[in-house]
Amino acid sequence: MSVRSRLAVLVVAAAAALAVSTSAAGSTPACRAAQLRGHLLSSSGAAGTIVFSVTLTNRGATCILRGYTQLQLMAGARRPLPTRVVHGGLAVLSQRPRTVVLPHGGIATVLVAYGDVPSGYERRCPTGTEILLRIPGDDTWIGVQARTNACNHGTLRESPVLSGRRRAS
Repeated sequence: MSVRSRLAVLVVAAAAALAVSTSAAGSTPACRAAQLRGHLLSSSGAAGTIVFSVTLTNRGATCILRGYTQLQLMAGARRPLPTRVVHGGLAVLSQRPRTVVLPHGGIATVLVAYGDVPSGYERRCPTGTEILLRIPGDDTWIGVQARTNACNHGTLRESPVLSGRRRAS
């Protein structure tokens, strides 16, 4: 088989694989908050920036996630704190959204970063005890215990939903 023929076969095989993967994701329902469990996996910090990772584990049937979650910082007794969300902003967070297929037991990750140094007129940053996530296409919040001190009026920078378990770094 000539190099040109092999290349043609590879191109056709790649196109077929892409079509199968796209159609499988197209027929798979979106994940619902009720089937996901959130967990704070890890956090790290340096130079006034804290990065943490939240994993979402699928406890139900295969489903898909794509895009960005909505985030809300909470203090004790589920009292909302000021929260502003920015997509990207740090190299580790600036990834393009991709469709994540989550089989039963599958894990996706959202990376979140914030500054913990007061800015402007802030004298101190409010202490949060929980972060709420609302996945794309669902109105129900998923609560995750996470101690935060987000400054700059609760500004959080987030990644899109990422496939697999990812540690903060």
